[in-house]
Amino acid sequence: MATAALCPASAYAQGGGEAPPGGTPTEPPVPELRVERPAGKPLVREGQVNRQLLGGTWYFRKDDTFVGEDEGWFAQDDLAGWTPITVPYNWNATDTVENRPSIGWYRKEFSLPKSPKRAQQFWKVRFEGNNYRTKVWLNGRKLAFYTGYFPFEVLLKNLKPGRNTLVAEVSSLRSNSDLTHWRPAAFNGYGTGGWWNFGGILREVYMRRVDTVDVEDVQVLPHLRRVGGAAKVEVRTMLRNLTGRDRDVSLALRVDGRRILLSPETIPKLGRRELTTTVTIKKPRLWQPRDPELYDITVGALLCRKRLSLCDKDVGAYRASFGVRKIDPRPGGVILLNGKRLNLRGASVMEDDINEGGALSQRTRTLLLNRLKSLGATITRAQYPVHPAFLEALDRAGIMYWADAPVYQLPNSLWGRGGVRSLATRAATLTVKNNVNHPSILTWSLAVEPAAEEGSLGNYSPGMVSYVRDASHAIREMDDTRLVGLDRQSRIGEPLTTPAHQYLDVLGVNDYFGWYRAVIDNRPDLPPSTTADLGTYLDQVHEANPDLPIVITEFGAEASRSGAVEQKGTYEFQRRFALDHIKIHSSKRFVNGSIYWALRDFRVHQTWQGGAPPEFATPPWHNKSLIDETNARKPAFLSVARVFRRTKPLLPR
Repeated sequence: MATAALCPASAYAQGGGEAPPGGTPTEPPVPELRVERPAGKPLVREGQVNRQLLGGTWYFRKDDTFVGEDEGWFAQDDLAGWTPITVPYNWNATDTVENRPSIGWYRKEFSLPKSPKRAQQFWKVRFEGNNYRTKVWLNGRKLAFYTGYFPFEVLLKNLKPGRNTLVAEVSSLRSNSDLTHWRPAAFNGYGTGGWWNFGGILREVYMRRVDTVDVEDVQVLPHLRRVGGAAKVEVRTMLRNLTGRDRDVSLALRVDGRRILLSPETIPKLGRRELTTTVTIKKPRLWQPRDPELYDITVGALLCRKRLSLCDKDVGAYRASFGVRKIDPRPGGVILLNGKRLNLRGASVMEDDINEGGALSQRTRTLLLNRLKSLGATITRAQYPVHPAFLEALDRAGIMYWADAPVYQLPNSLWGRGGVRSLATRAATLTVKNNVNHPSILTWSLAVEPAAEEGSLGNYSPGMVSYVRDASHAIREMDDTRLVGLDRQSRIGEPLTTPAHQYLDVLGVNDYFGWYRAVIDNRPDLPPSTTADLGTYLDQVHEANPDLPIVITEFGAEASRSGAVEQKGTYEFQRRFALDHIKIHSSKRFVNGSIYWALRDFRVHQTWQGGAPPEFATPPWHNKSLIDETNARKPAFLSVARVFRRTKPLLPR
């Protein structure tokens, strides 16, 4: 419940109040305090059934000079210097000039309902996605530190009756060994990468009550030995006992109209235990592009009373959806889905909105999904984990997803560091852990354009090969139902195969023939590449890796205005480029999909030209997409859509 009214956020602009005529600037007024309870349904269906949004009024304070910790902002009692906001909140959402890594502080005042007497009750807070490093305090006590694009939960250990103060310090500062933004930035050292370095709490925050034993996670892996046969659905449930004595728990599963009660298992005091069972679906309905079939599953935990030999206390439940399908790479570089040959088309997405920045609203995600549908897309891709609500929408729409771990263009010099390889493996395995239930996911890709620097000549260092080997093995231990891949930069004169390829199930090829030079610069004997070179190049890659399927993971040309069809940077050039490349991709049986780069224009960095002549570039905006940053469709959109809509995603073998 609120204890005071909220003043408009515009009254507390960061940087001080207005100066009266002839006077000195006045301090902005201190906002009134609101203490609220968690309320509101989650935007993401998958997860614990009792999650509630921690929305309402939050408070924000920018920390460009990095003094917040020294000054104790995490324990500040009043709201002097803070601005009322709502989360998600991206502090540099509309910036197109600085791309400045910085620190922002977020604060929430909340209260909780009283727990029943003698109840073993605990509370957790969940952040769906912050960028990039987060420290969490509760009532002045530091509880957690987390790094990355992934969701995380924190057990709230020092709750008080009445008002509680949750503080999150979120930093977008990077290092020279960062996995995506390792390049020098104009401010604060490092922070430049393949997309804008948006800062803040970019996704929703939830709270939930835990009673004795927590159903922390449920992973569902359907195995289909043969199309037309029964599906064996492996269900892995992670339970955590938050109390000081062992607890016996029975799991109750609801799936496909059935209720399945499992025998009790003991969860050790203050410990975790994973329970695994298998559910058989005799005649499964299969999920596939443009024809998705989903199953719902709920896994509940029942606490057992030993004296009565009774398991009847419901202490929590987790719900999810899954789809049954069989992904099967075959000799000759072909991928079969449900016994038919894959033939996918689509465009990549980036979470960047001209007003919302990286904190996309549900409305904007729906707009992007509808544009993919209008395009006729049967696959999409992103270079980092997207919002889980968007993945759920892809599951329902029957659009497959090429999932990239957030590991972007790391040079060989960094792959030689054991710490970098460990962090990259963590990023790859967390991508799997957090998204494994989504049937739309086709591929777990380990990196985007590694060792892309000219000096490497396309050769992967031993450290890079070690990463691919170890990460691929780790992923297959977690999920043996999908493909493991890599998105390679493709240039004439570089090796057509590498030792890393032996650990892959599929190879992503980023195709810019006829746009970038696509020839390594230290080979002056080789002329710039052209679109006409693409077919021969793909044939050569296939011959060097005859049983490794190929998916074109990127292709595109910058376009910002009309002009001559021969002129790079025009809509006319882009349209011809796209159609010519799609035609070449379609002519190769071993090319299983073609993903345009990208769906909608996004911010890259302040000097971005993207291969376009200076007069056609509009930095920091990437202009290769089919839709511009204002959501206007470029002429190529309709031309590409006409081809994609009539392309069948599944073909006879």
